[in-house]
Amino acid sequence: MRILQILFLGTMMSSLTVVAEDIKINVQRQVPTVFEQKTEVQNWKPTETAIIICDMWNEHWCKGATARVGEMAPIMNQVLQTARDKGITIIHAPSSCMNFYENSPARKRAKEFNDPQIKEWLNGEAWNNGIPSEKGIKWPVDQSDGGCDCEPKCKGGSPWKRQIETLIIDEDKDLISDKGVEIGSFMKSKGIKNVILMGVHTNMCVIGRPFGLRNMVKLGKNVVLMRDMTDTMYNSRSYPNVSHFKGTELVIEYIEKYVCPTILSTDFINGEPFRFSQDVRE
Repeated sequence: MRILQILFLGTMMSSLTVVAEDIKINVQRQVPTVFEQKTEVQNWKPTETAIIICDMWNEHWCKGATARVGEMAPIMNQVLQTARDKGITIIHAPSSCMNFYENSPARKRAKEFNDPQIKEWLNGEAWNNGIPSEKGIKWPVDQSDGGCDCEPKCKGGSPWKRQIETLIIDEDKDLISDKGVEIGSFMKSKGIKNVILMGVHTNMCVIGRPFGLRNMVKLGKNVVLMRDMTDTMYNSRSYPNVSHFKGTELVIEYIEKYVCPTILSTDFINGEPFRFSQDVRE
């Protein structure tokens, strides 16, 4: 009788196994040769997908940037919660804040991965300043002044200590790392093929950090930028002398043409794409 009970329970457990459904992702890219925008639907397996949240710090050196992060974070957290429920891996990457998370299970989990081959491919933890598809292409904005759009300009410094608390970290499922080698090694080990980048700032850290867009392309990942869950460090008084939000749009267009496609938060949550309250463009 005991054996029959065990067999029955085993059958019941097997019948209750939930298989995660594919997620439909609407990727948008631009073809540089004809400057034509194209959208296609891709089906991604959640178990083969990861989200990297770049530098959503509790405080930035620029007050305007800090305010925009705070405004975007609640919507971003909704995206993360939905993605996590679907079985997507969430990787929190608040650069230079690893000491704060020293005792975090999510941080310890990420430190287990250190593939020598990934380290060689990524040139250690070097910044990536460009991939072959960008060769000879002019960068769309002048960010040489640091990109602060405030008046008077903020003083600078490094006030960040941790990721903004609005973004919930699931210590049992998520990872915390600002290391390209750790993140790349994890993805190789777990068979992660699809990568979504979100966070700040698009024209600096999101594209260039060791775990950023360029390096994900270099690793052969099917990488996209979530274009309404990001921001730039761009001063509207600098070239091309457009609004801060138009500057962000120009950077996103550049990425769609020469780096990788983009998607919207509406692939995960209902409603309209996120828009900053100060973005009053038609």
